Amino acid sequence: MRSFKFASTACALLLTSGCAFIMGSPAKPLATNPEPDEVISPVLIYISDCDFQKKLDDTGWIGASTALPALYAAEAVCRALNNELPAAMDAAGIKATFKLRKEIPGSEWPLTLKEDAAASGAKYGVALGEPHGFGGYQQYGPSVSIQVRLYDAVSGEYRGYAEDAYPISLRDYANRGPAADGLRIAADMAQKLARTMRKRCTEAYPYQCGKTGLFRLAEPRDAYGK
Repeated sequence: MRSFKFASTACALLLTSGCAFIMGSPAKPLATNPEPDEVISPVLIYISDCDFQKKLDDTGWIGASTALPALYAAEAVCRALNNELPAAMDAAGIKATFKLRKEIPGSEWPLTLKEDAAASGAKYGVALGEPHGFGGYQQYGPSVSIQVRLYDAVSGEYRGYAEDAYPISLRDYANRGPAADGLRIAADMAQKLARTMRKRCTEAYPYQCGKTGLFRLAEPRDAYGK
């Protein structure tokens, strides 16, 4: 499982450019439901409760010099992202309803999606995964990544998936708590997600979306969104 996470994070950090040759062509970008230019508003956004205490408690002394700062980074980004999202959505003209939720191992599907969406009038739901801190491995540097999953709130269908990662310096997260770098990453994530609610990137490869400032919501291949 650890080696899989290393590979997954490395792929995200490289924006899947190199991984496409190893793992096959990337999933196609969504073309319908929603269409690339369809404004997703109102939208229901599930955000993490940012409870990293168990992960921190489970960190042993082996590798703690990298594991702890990586967790501190993930926690700092998570808390800052929750604070940044409302203003980013407002600035983009997106009517968003936010709901906190706990991480459910093995499943990202929001259990009360249909009911929550009906109450907010949203046609789509977005589930933000708990940010993942990566301490670095061999030639891959430390990073913080986030997964984005899109759902049709009426049918409950898992529609799209995206992932993005940001390089970090573990020195910036030597201590637990808010960090300037975490705020920078969170602000960028929030603005990118807000722009993506207005328009999605449809390039053939995820790395090509870097210049657009948009997420590439692709046909999901992972089972964890269900």
